[in-house]
Amino acid sequence: MDDVNPLAGLPKQDYDRLAEDLEFAAWVVGNLVVRFFDPIPARLLEVLHLEELTVGPIASYLRPLPGEQYQHRGAVADVYGGNRVLGITPLADGLLTVYSDDKGPYADQRIPGMDWIAYTGDGLSGHQTLSSGNRAMAKYQERRKALRYWHKPHRGRWTFETWTVIVQRRRRWGCGQDGLQRREFVWILAPVPSPISDTWPREVIEALNQDDGQLHDDSIDVIPAEVALPPKSERISARQRYEQLTAAAHRTASGRTRSSKLVQMERYLRSPAAREAVILRSNGHCENPSCMGHPLDRTDSGAPLLEVDHVNGLARTGQDVPELMIALCPNCHALKTRGRERSALQRDLLVVARARHQDFLERQ
Repeated sequence: MDDVNPLAGLPKQDYDRLAEDLEFAAWVVGNLVVRFFDPIPARLLEVLHLEELTVGPIASYLRPLPGEQYQHRGAVADVYGGNRVLGITPLADGLLTVYSDDKGPYADQRIPGMDWIAYTGDGLSGHQTLSSGNRAMAKYQERRKALRYWHKPHRGRWTFETWTVIVQRRRRWGCGQDGLQRREFVWILAPVPSPISDTWPREVIEALNQDDGQLHDDSIDVIPAEVALPPKSERISARQRYEQLTAAAHRTASGRTRSSKLVQMERYLRSPAAREAVILRSNGHCENPSCMGHPLDRTDSGAPLLEVDHVNGLARTGQDVPELMIALCPNCHALKTRGRERSALQRDLLVVARARHQDFLERQ
C-alpha cells in the first residue's frame, strides 16, 4: 500500500499536516475511533502503528474538552464548526451536540436530586415530530452513542459540560413558543465520563439495558384542560376528573418496584397526574386548615400559588398518590419542611390529605 498510495488517499497538504503536527493527528485519530468503533477492537491501534501517537485514553485527544467555555454560539462554531443556531446539531467532526440555555425557549432541566438531564426535543411550536434533530437523537439512542451536552446558565457562558448518553425517550405536554400547549419529546440524558462505553458508570449501563428504545408517553393520562374542551354535554365532573387522575397516579406508582436512578427519574417525570389531582382537590386554596400565610395568592398568570408536596416525604412513602400528598402555600410548605413543629404538622396534614381525598371521591 505504501508503494501504490504513499499518501493514504489524502491530498498532499493534509498528509503533510498530519505527519508534521502529531497533536492534530492524535485528535483526528481519536475522532475517527470514537465515531466508528465502540467498543474499540482489540489491537486496532497497535496494528495501525498508532499506539505511540495516542498514549492514554482516546477521549482525551478529542476537542473540545469538557469545561471549555465560549461567550456565544458563534464563537463555538468559529473554533469547532457546526450550526450556530440549532439546539441539536453536530460539530464539524460529525459528533452530535445538544445545547441548553437557561433562558429558554425550551424547558430543559436537571432532574431534582440527580445529575440526569431532561432535554426537550426539537421544534418550537406545535406538536413535536420525530424529524430533524429528534430523528438524529433517536439514531443516537438506538446506537447507544454518546453526544456532547453544552449548557449556558443565566448570564453565563456556553460550557461543554459533559458527554451524555440517551437512556430514555419520553413525551409530555409542554408550552410552545406560541404560548399554546403541545406534545413534546423529552430525551433523558445521563452524563458519562467519555464517549467510550467502557468508561460508563454501572447505573447508566443498567438503564440502557432496561431501555426498550420505545417512546414512553406521559401525555396520555394528564391532558391540559385548555387543549380541547369537549362539548358541555360530554364534560365530566370534578369528581370524575379526580378519579381519572388518581387512577393514573396509582398505575404509575404500582410499576415502581426497584430503587434506581431510572425509577427516580420516572417518578419525577410521571407524577403530573398526582400533582394535578391535588391541585384540583384544593380548589386553589392552601389545604392546611391552620394556614396563617397567603392561601389565595396567585401567580402573574392567575394560577394558584401552591406547592404540591408529599406529606411525609417521598423518600419515606415512595408513592406519588393524591391521598399522601397535599397542596400548600409557600409559607405552610416551609413550616411543614423546616419548621420547629414540623413533625406534629406532618401528622395533622396526613389526616387532612386522606380525609379530603375521600371526601372528593364521595362527591355527588
